[in-house]
Amino acid sequence: MTSLRILALAAAACAALAACQTPAAETPALAPPASEVPVVVGETPVADACAVRDSRDWEAWVNRMPGPDATPSVHVTGKVDVPTGGYTFEWEVGPMDRSMTPALKLELIPVKPDGMATMAITTEDVHYMGPVAGSAYRSITITCGGETLVEITDIPDAV
Repeated sequence: MTSLRILALAAAACAALAACQTPAAETPALAPPASEVPVVVGETPVADACAVRDSRDWEAWVNRMPGPDATPSVHVTGKVDVPTGGYTFEWEVGPMDRSMTPALKLELIPVKPDGMATMAITTEDVHYMGPVAGSAYRSITITCGGETLVEITDIPDAV
């Protein structure tokens, strides 16, 4: 076979192969990565910064129990559903309003597990404890990823 004939066959094979490929503009768009899909808590979409899928059983109280070196403390507990096991949680105290009976704002910050984790939605207990600012609280608002999870208005004293 002559080299001219080989070149002609190679060119024909390349043209046939190119005709079989779909142009990039016609390639269907891929779904957004799971990290970009908003998570829904109740009816409110929660930003990806919050891994909490749902929450419930929130309670708050002020511990005023007497005793040596006892100081009043505020406690908040609840249950949150997260996408996998192994999450830990941190709290950030937000600004307080300056009313006679202040409102406390807390940001729940889920921390992803580093290693292996159960690949199922898991319910975790969360607990906050901090110093009391003022004599009582009008309300305590828990947020996560910029969205409100709950506002607690019944905050009894434990004495």
